[in-house]
Amino acid sequence: MISVREPRRVVVLGAGGFLGSAMAEHLAKAGHYVTSYCRQPTSFAASFNNVTTVTADLRDTWILADVIANADVVYHFASATHPSLFYSNPSSEYWEALQPLLVLMETAARVGVKKIVFPSSGGTIYADSDLPRNESSPTDPRSPYAVFKLTAEQLLHHSARMGQFSVDIFRIGNPYGPGQPTRPGQGVLPHWINAIQNGKPIKVFGDGTAERDYVFVDDLCRLMSLSLDRLNESETFNLGTGVATSLSKLLHHIQSMIEVPIEVQYLARRSSDIQSIALAPDRLLSQIPAFRFTPLAEGVKRTLQYHKLI
Repeated sequence: MISVREPRRVVVLGAGGFLGSAMAEHLAKAGHYVTSYCRQPTSFAASFNNVTTVTADLRDTWILADVIANADVVYHFASATHPSLFYSNPSSEYWEALQPLLVLMETAARVGVKKIVFPSSGGTIYADSDLPRNESSPTDPRSPYAVFKLTAEQLLHHSARMGQFSVDIFRIGNPYGPGQPTRPGQGVLPHWINAIQNGKPIKVFGDGTAERDYVFVDDLCRLMSLSLDRLNESETFNLGTGVATSLSKLLHHIQSMIEVPIEVQYLARRSSDIQSIALAPDRLLSQIPAFRFTPLAEGVKRTLQYHKLI
């Protein structure tokens, strides 16, 4: 069980997105003082008296400085990008992702933030391998998105070495679960759910053998809240189950749970996709040995129930 001795003052940037909103709600339920910072108003905050909502952009530096001043932890989920969005336009990745991060880092160092928690991408930064990757495994970023994630990691660790603030990096697998929007860029499962809901064929890039490490959103929030106990330490963690699941097996889980017939359209494999990824979570689980991941079948069932497909 993850716990801290006292409530923390936490700011969640990008609290209007899938992971940001889930993280903010998780921390609020745990009794922490949460500021939800995003470009669009959020609805969950009305259910809590320990949540403050700020509607602003990260580039609104005066507002940002006021909000994060002396925060214990800032979770940086704010992002308008995904792996395939700016594949042929790296400069857009800079303006939409790297430049806001630099603004955050400079501001955090100036106003006394104790720790920044950054969600990196374990699903895109590592080189292809049949074995689970640990944090020292070779990297091979194949998109501007993945290049940014690795660059961000190095910049943040540099600031930590300078003593500006501590940093936890979580290299996340493929997150999924209730609350994930069914729109492009949100991952294979919500993309498939959207197709099923609209009576369209689901698209599979490749022959279905590509493997990913799927992480249920509740598990992700519990594990990333570990940072609240580590205000003065910095580390990089893989956040995955250590199990690689093929697209065909994921599809089988869905087909076994719903009565709607599913049509599958197989397309050419994309050059930016790796064949197999599993993230060894040993370093992270050494902090909480009793933790158990949600089985994929259970997580998929809860996700399908959320979308009223079962």
